[in-house]
Amino acid sequence: MRQEGGRWAMKIFLSYSSQNRALVEPVNFALAAQGHDVFFDRDDLPAGTEYDQRISEAVDGSDLFVFMLSPDSTKPGSYALTELNLAQKKWANPSGRVLPVAVERVAFDHIPAYLKSVTILEPTGNLAAAVVDAVHRLAMTRQGPKRVALIVSAVVVLALAIAAWFFSTDRTKTVIAGKDGAPSVLIPGASFTMGDGEDSPLRTVYVGAFYLDRFEVTTQRFGKFLAATGAVDPPEGWDEAKSAAARELPVVGVDWREAEAYCRWAGKRLPTEAEWERAARGTEARTYPWGNEDPVAERARFATSAAGPYQGGLAPVGSHGAGQSSDGIQDLAGNASEWVADWYSESFATSDVRNPKGPESGTGKGIRGGGWQEPAERLRSAKRFHASPDNRADDLGFRCARDAAQ
Repeated sequence: MRQEGGRWAMKIFLSYSSQNRALVEPVNFALAAQGHDVFFDRDDLPAGTEYDQRISEAVDGSDLFVFMLSPDSTKPGSYALTELNLAQKKWANPSGRVLPVAVERVAFDHIPAYLKSVTILEPTGNLAAAVVDAVHRLAMTRQGPKRVALIVSAVVVLALAIAAWFFSTDRTKTVIAGKDGAPSVLIPGASFTMGDGEDSPLRTVYVGAFYLDRFEVTTQRFGKFLAATGAVDPPEGWDEAKSAAARELPVVGVDWREAEAYCRWAGKRLPTEAEWERAARGTEARTYPWGNEDPVAERARFATSAAGPYQGGLAPVGSHGAGQSSDGIQDLAGNASEWVADWYSESFATSDVRNPKGPESGTGKGIRGGGWQEPAERLRSAKRFHASPDNRADDLGFRCARDAAQ
């Protein structure tokens, strides 16, 4: 355990059933945001003997073992129970070392005996904030009883801050809107200023409520789609893209039809051009997702002279929190440019101002956002690009949307 930025940070092993990944993923993000070193995803590990050895080493090297209780994680033979057995070998007494968290209701007689000697955290509100709160309390308790009285009010503030920062004040905004497990954000219906008088005419457009993925689709998620369907060819450079080091990078090198096929598989769709711009500009006609200030490295990945997307060009999704939109969407400027649903057109019907979807046909599909190689001036939220639906590029990816009424 180490002190970092005035907070005590720990090595945390997060044990969960793969069926609960969508619920647990935000907990990982929130703990990592507080400086904790979290072992979250066993998919990083090789199979066979080394797999088991690395898991054992990760548990043995942890300061805290967080066990996410659910019917699946407590099912006989689950790998989560195997991990719990490793924790029991490390700590005969789980008090202060093992934190059980009920993500789903589990019958008392199904709870492992090892966990019945400690209090189980049963969150009634924001799961991630509740876990961060409990972890912080445990970290402070280890520093001695004199510190406990000092942290009570601070922990409350911390938990609220995490909830506000990561989930926003409206907990219903962040959901898992498709079967790919990607966190999505509810974009409320509103009128906004579309266009800038340069790439397209200035006009007021109304877009109804919809969900949009918080992050660009990653190589990890796209790999699961390929494995599940075999519906499309692997992206260009896939041998590099599917490596463990690249799994949180946005997938690029996909054409429009491949992006659209992924979204349909996930129970979603590509966003329309109007939806994309509504999410990027908010209702304040922002020049960039974060506001009107010029792009800098903390806000977006751009103007990168790397040799390729997986040689330092791309950044892991969510790396630019300072550049997120007013609704909390990240990487709408830079990193990977993004396909949208519409056929590209330079002209617009003056009457098409309510949920416009573009022309019925064309030769090119719309692209928005700019990529890791683009100069700053091409990151404006109203900037428009287009390409043939068959085009694949090493800075071109996508994210998915879904109707709010579904």
